[in-house]
Amino acid sequence: MAATARTARNPEGLETLDAFCATGSLRRAADRLHLHHSSVARRLEQITKVLGNELAQPAGLLRAGLALTAWRLLDD
Repeated sequence: MAATARTARNPEGLETLDAFCATGSLRRAADRLHLHHSSVARRLEQITKVLGNELAQPAGLLRAGLALTAWRLLDD
């Protein structure tokens, strides 16, 4: 949860994580964010380091999505 909060400090990081969790795809996330896929890939590399989770793996994506949801619920 703390790693998600660190990611949320950066609006671009949070926006990217949210788009990637929603789509499950780097290219679809890039389309949603109106960015080139290489820009989204760089952001996701940084997010992966912060979260300590491999977002490209289904389990990592699920954990990130759950953490993001929990963080939002606790932030309200």
